[in-house]
Amino acid sequence: MVLPGYFRKLMGWCPMKDSLREGRQKDCIPGFELENRSIQLSYSPVGLQENRNFKAHVSLFPGWKPVIIILFAAVISFLLWIYSRENSFLFILSQLILYLPLVVPLLSHFSSTVAVMPEKIIIKRPLRKPFVIEKEDIKQISVPKNENHSLRWPMRLFYLATISIILLRTVERINRDLQLEEAATFSAKLSLFLGKFLIVSFLLVLYYIFELRAPYQQVLKVTMHSNLKIWIYTEEPEELKAFIKRHL
Repeated sequence: MVLPGYFRKLMGWCPMKDSLREGRQKDCIPGFELENRSIQLSYSPVGLQENRNFKAHVSLFPGWKPVIIILFAAVISFLLWIYSRENSFLFILSQLILYLPLVVPLLSHFSSTVAVMPEKIIIKRPLRKPFVIEKEDIKQISVPKNENHSLRWPMRLFYLATISIILLRTVERINRDLQLEEAATFSAKLSLFLGKFLIVSFLLVLYYIFELRAPYQQVLKVTMHSNLKIWIYTEEPEELKAFIKRHL
């Protein structure tokens, strides 16, 4: 149905029309203001701070927590070994506890995230509490040469040769002892395996950590006033250093 021209003019003259159109434009474009038929951007008075995250492997020295865990595991294992019968559950547990310190360096060398923020650096480590470095605690930031990279081939040959020799001898001793104790229980055989394989396990973990550090030619070194040294292994140590100095 076509409306007469009189009604069309009356509809177009509706006094609420302009105010409704203005309200819709303000609601549909947040952060903008309609003023004198021109759109102007309203800026927030608070400036945004630039943050950035870097993927890296982080090592803390001296790290007293691993040393404390190793000593604690050794004491508990020794006490269980004294008060348990051979090949019993407690005897096996005393040997399993000695493998606990191997978990600490593995967790410490999982890929971490270095978050650079104003006035502080946060190192986010998987399965562990984030490590916070305040600006006033930093004594020096440098990018020295990575010795692990320089000695990577001699160290690889050393690790591989040492692990191979010890592993072969360990397997021979385990086979010989198992043949002498064919009637031994499963717990006795497991105890024998755990006791003989401990040194090889430690060497494998050390070699794994070395391989994580070896690919980087340089390393970012952060020295604290408390003499704590933090080694950050990343693909872009110079860029990370410049970013830290620019934001701290």
